[in-house]
Amino acid sequence: MNHVSRCELVQCWTGLGPKALDVSHTIVLSVIQRSIPLKYWSIPYSFSLYIYCLVLRLAHSAITTESLCVRFMAILCPSTAIYHLLFSSLLLFFACYVSGIPVYGAEEGKDGFHSTPVSSLLPKNKCLASARGGSQGLPITQKYGPCSGSGHSQPPSPQEIFGRDESRVSFINSKFNQYAPENLKDHTPNNKLFDEDGNFLVDVAFGTPPQNFTLILDTGSSITWTQCKACVNCLQDSHRYFNWSASSTYSSGSCIPGTVENNYNMTYGDDSTSVGNYGCDTMTLEPSDVFQKFQFGRGRNNKGDFGSGVDGMLGLGQGQLSTVSQTASKFNKVFSYCLPEEDSIGSLLFGEKATSQSSSLKFTSLVNGPGTSGLEESGYYFVKLLDISVGNKRLNIPSSVFASPGTIIDSGTVITRLPQRAYSALKAAFKKAMAKYPLSNGRRKKGDILDTCYNLSGRKDVLLPEIVLHFGGGADVRLNGTNIVWGSDESRLCLAFAGNSKSTMNPELTIIGNRQQLSLTVLYDIQGGRIGFRSNGCSP
Repeated sequence: MNHVSRCELVQCWTGLGPKALDVSHTIVLSVIQRSIPLKYWSIPYSFSLYIYCLVLRLAHSAITTESLCVRFMAILCPSTAIYHLLFSSLLLFFACYVSGIPVYGAEEGKDGFHSTPVSSLLPKNKCLASARGGSQGLPITQKYGPCSGSGHSQPPSPQEIFGRDESRVSFINSKFNQYAPENLKDHTPNNKLFDEDGNFLVDVAFGTPPQNFTLILDTGSSITWTQCKACVNCLQDSHRYFNWSASSTYSSGSCIPGTVENNYNMTYGDDSTSVGNYGCDTMTLEPSDVFQKFQFGRGRNNKGDFGSGVDGMLGLGQGQLSTVSQTASKFNKVFSYCLPEEDSIGSLLFGEKATSQSSSLKFTSLVNGPGTSGLEESGYYFVKLLDISVGNKRLNIPSSVFASPGTIIDSGTVITRLPQRAYSALKAAFKKAMAKYPLSNGRRKKGDILDTCYNLSGRKDVLLPEIVLHFGGGADVRLNGTNIVWGSDESRLCLAFAGNSKSTMNPELTIIGNRQQLSLTVLYDIQGGRIGFRSNGCSP
C-alpha cells in the first residue's frame, strides 16, 4: 500500500481531515509506542493500521464504547471479528489509560456531567489566594475560612450552621406572613431579625481619618452599623470600636432627608442584639470611593456572638438607609459580588467597576415582592425561577410552583430552599444521575436539613451532574462542584439543597442561598431592574 492510499484509508476510517491528522499524528505514534509491546507488531498490517486509526480518532475526540463496537464489526472480517474485538478493545482501553484519553460513555463536560476531585468538595484549611483582593473592588473572605483575618480557629458544626440557617429562613418567612396558609401563620414580632451569623466579610472605614472595620455583608438588611467605643455592653470578640471623638467629620443623629429616627434596635434570631444611636460620618470603601454624611448605627448596647473579629454589618438591601441607597449618587444603585470558596478571596464592586463586566453576564428581571408595588418595598431581591435541569435534562417543573410568593436571591441564607414539589423532582433526578455511587450509611443528626448523601470514601474523583437554574429572560445559571454538594468528610457528601418543611409558613417560597452562589459573579442593577449572573469563578 503506497503512502497516498494509506493516508486516504486513514482519513476514511477516522473521519478526520488532513489537518486534523497532521495535528494528532505525532501524539498518537507516541501513545502506540508507549502502550503496545514490540512483539505484538507482527499482527496483520491492515489490522495494525486500523488500531492506529482508532487511537488517532480517540486522540482527536473521545468516542463512546458503543461506537467502538460498530467500527470494529463493520471493518474486520466476520470470521475473526470476536478475536479482534476482544484484543483491540483491551489494547485500546490500555492505550487510553496510559495516554489519559477519556473513555466515558458520555463525554465529560458535554452531556451535563463533570469529573470533580472529591478533595475539592471538602473543607479547606489553607488559603490559596496569592494576594488579598484582586485588581479592583473590596476583598470578600469567608468568615471561617483560612483567608479570613477574623481570627476564627474552629468553625461551627454543620448542625450549628443549619440551625442558624433555619433561624434566618424562618425570619424571612415571617416577613411574608400574610401569604402563608392560615394554619401556618405565625405571629413572630416584626423586630425579630434573622440570625446574625453571615458567612462573608468585607472591610470598610468610617471617619476622618479613616477607622477600619470588618463587617458582615448582607443583602437582606438595610442598616449598616459598627460597635461604638462608648459601648455599655461590648462585644467581647470585637477588636475595633468606632471612636467618634477622633473623627473631624462626625455628627450625631440622622442626616438623610425624610428620616427622623435617631436610634436603632436590632434583635437577631438567637437573641443577640445591637442597640444604639445613628450618626453620620465619612464612609470610605476604597481611596477613590469616599462618601460624606453616610448614616450608620453606633452600637452601644451589644450582646451575643457575632463572631471573632467582626465589628458589625454592611447592609446591602433596598431600604433608604442601605449602603446601596446612600451611595446611589455615584454608583446608580449598582453593585456586584463574587462570594469565594473558603480557600480563596472574592470581591465586592460598585458602580462602573461592576457594570464593566456586564457584557458577559446573563440577566433576569427583578420583580416586586408579594403585596408590594415597588422593588424596594419588600426589602429583598425577588426574581422569577422557571425550572431546573439536572445533567442537561429539564425537570419540567410547572413555573407556577415558583410563582408565589416568589424567589429571593439572598447572600445570608446558606442552603437553597425549594418548594417540596420542586425539591422532590430535583432529588429524584440527582439520585438517578448518582446511581453508581453508594449512599451514605450514617444517620442524619438532629438538625441536619440535607437528606441525599453519598459515601465517596477512597474515590479520587466523582462524576457530578451539572445543575442549571433557569430564570426568566433566558438567564441559565450553571452550578458545579461545591455549588451542588456539601460535606465535612468524604464519607458523607450531600446534595446542597433542601425542601421547605411542612411547618414552613410559606412552603412555596424559594430562597437561593450563598452555597449555590459560590464563585458566581452576581450583579445587582436596581435602577435597571435586573440581576445578572456569570459562572466563571472569582476573577476580575
